[in-house]
Amino acid sequence: MKTNPLRVTFASAWKDIQVIFTDVGFLVVVILLPSIFSILFGTINQRSLDQSRASITFPVALVNQDSGPYGEQIVKILESIDVLDLTNLSTPEEAEQQVLDSQVVAAVLIPAGFTNDVDAYQPSKLVVKVDRTQQEYGSIVTGIMQEVVSPVVLVGELSYGIRAILSEFEPYQQADEAAKRGFEAQSLAVNMAQVQKMQADPWVKLQAKTSEGKDLVVVPDNIFTMVVPSFTVMFAFFIVGALGAELLKERQEGSLRRLMAAPIPRWSIIIGKMLAYLVVVIFQVTLIFGGANLIFDMPLGDSMLGLVLITISMGLAATGLGMLVASISKTDRQADTTGTLLGFIMAGLGGCFAFSVIPLYKAGGTMQTITRFIPQGQALVAYDTLLIQGKGLVEVLPHIGALLLFALVFFLIAVWRFKFE
Repeated sequence: MKTNPLRVTFASAWKDIQVIFTDVGFLVVVILLPSIFSILFGTINQRSLDQSRASITFPVALVNQDSGPYGEQIVKILESIDVLDLTNLSTPEEAEQQVLDSQVVAAVLIPAGFTNDVDAYQPSKLVVKVDRTQQEYGSIVTGIMQEVVSPVVLVGELSYGIRAILSEFEPYQQADEAAKRGFEAQSLAVNMAQVQKMQADPWVKLQAKTSEGKDLVVVPDNIFTMVVPSFTVMFAFFIVGALGAELLKERQEGSLRRLMAAPIPRWSIIIGKMLAYLVVVIFQVTLIFGGANLIFDMPLGDSMLGLVLITISMGLAATGLGMLVASISKTDRQADTTGTLLGFIMAGLGGCFAFSVIPLYKAGGTMQTITRFIPQGQALVAYDTLLIQGKGLVEVLPHIGALLLFALVFFLIAVWRFKFE
């Protein structure tokens, strides 16, 4: 009677899953430990990051002599910027005196009639007085002001242009003031919507790079998006030793010999083992990432399919490596020791040690190149691309392909080298 290889594969996988989920010690290692490390280092790094950001403030004096909406809008924007410690003063003389006394880094002076000048498309100046003893900080305030003023000036320019165009149409000329304001507001809303669309997806995009041509390291607002994947990937590969040891233990006990008595290909036995431990990896990532999302508000990116494919391909690479370890080990103890040692070494080379806000796989240089040849490194870069950079499935496909290639190479070597008896 011919045995269905797939049925045997799934039956073997189900049997192993039941055994694995009764091993409390193993589940503690692959699920509880990465959760504890993620919470510990994530909380410490997040607190340090928040404190460093909160500690950077620039005292600035502000004088608003404009009675119109544009001056008021600039004040509101400046008040919403956390790094600016604003002091509102009545006269430019008071502000300039505080600059001379180095009480503030800079003074921002909004002149009277600023709104009228912008509406009339007339030249106008916002003055930033900078303390000469703190010019490096004053230049930061000046840069902030450039960003704050730009949208206000843009609105003024659009309003003036709309009025100039509408003034040539007879219906507008004959309308009363209320109707004219309605025409202007409607036209301004349409144009601003188009401008905002272009700002969200500009034709010309700025890409910042280091002197070595590398992308600048972006430290995420939520540090858990870096720490949680690092420890999750690290402990996901701890199944390598357990898988190798379990397979060799079954060989020593004769279980594999009984399976081989059935008319099924050898690859189905190996795949059954891999499927069982793949389920463990998927369960681990789902539980830890889901918990981090609910408790620490860790974003999960915009592509759930990409997240699932990364996790599956990482699990296949880990289980394939486990089979490879089993194929080169003589005893279950040797496989367990080899798998654990490989787990630590590859985790370090792959950038899984999340003790810094700039992990190894982002640090640049030779070590960053090495991480690309480690499955853990490919998994981390893929998770980083989705969770931190906010990109989609297309951008992570090369890393998914690399992980699947690792899995295929490990699997083929395991099938070739493994002695079933």
